[in-house]
Amino acid sequence: MTQIELPDGDRLVLHGLSAPEDERGAVVRLHSTGRRRWIARPPKGEAQDAFVAMRLEDGVLLAGSFQGLSFHIDLATGAVRASAFLK
Repeated sequence: MTQIELPDGDRLVLHGLSAPEDERGAVVRLHSTGRRRWIARPPKGEAQDAFVAMRLEDGVLLAGSFQGLSFHIDLATGAVRASAFLK
């Protein structure tokens, strides 16, 4: 599990493959009280995929997937947008 603390007190959590099925390989934004604001999962495709890395870069959340794709995740809504192929 990877975590990033946000300036507003919220935190981002990247759950590993050993997490419960609902959160496995997903990025979750938690309110400072621990309440879940949103959950972002990789888009469904032909093969099963999971987020395996995340980082904040100039206020943008970037997440890399097991399939070698990079995604932008909207910090306010958790909307996932494809960005690039990494491999």
